[in-house]
Amino acid sequence: MERVECNRNCWISAAIAGVLVLLSASGIGDLHWLAGLFLGAVTFALFGALMVWLICEGQPEPLPPFVPVMPEDLQRRQLDSQPEALLVSALLPEQPTAAQMPMDKAMPAGAAAATADDLRRIKGIGPKISDWLQEHGVTRYAQIAAWDRDAAAGFAQRMGRMGSRIEADDWVGQARLLAAGGETAHSRRVDTGEAG
Repeated sequence: MERVECNRNCWISAAIAGVLVLLSASGIGDLHWLAGLFLGAVTFALFGALMVWLICEGQPEPLPPFVPVMPEDLQRRQLDSQPEALLVSALLPEQPTAAQMPMDKAMPAGAAAATADDLRRIKGIGPKISDWLQEHGVTRYAQIAAWDRDAAAGFAQRMGRMGSRIEADDWVGQARLLAAGGETAHSRRVDTGEAG
């Protein structure tokens, strides 16, 4: 049925319903014919609009039938449906363990066995991020100081929403200064216990 014809039929049905309400309301009790006319007009408007909306507006597409999906197919579908920027994380290798992390070539041979640096002295690294970095093999200022743009971007990608702090707080610059034995205003506050 065409849309115009459907609309017309719905409004005709609503008019018939309105007349029936007018006739039945006028003859009941103390209602005057004006009250019946009012109720008939309201019925016409509401019933007509409802009929046009339910019948003449396009029916929604039925849902596709349920097909069980195997986990590997689900992962493949998710990768196919994600934008290219998100696919970069899927192409990165699995998160390396501490044994897989390359140590800085400029570090002395005994530095790997030394105790870990307090990474919280770098502005932007709190206790949780410090723990996360240590889980991923980053324990020394020299390791962060050796990061190039690609390495910093890789860690930012793996950190998620907090990864933007690497560039925003200049972790690499601060780590170079701290690895050389220098201090920053933030590292002094951490040392005195003013910053956590």
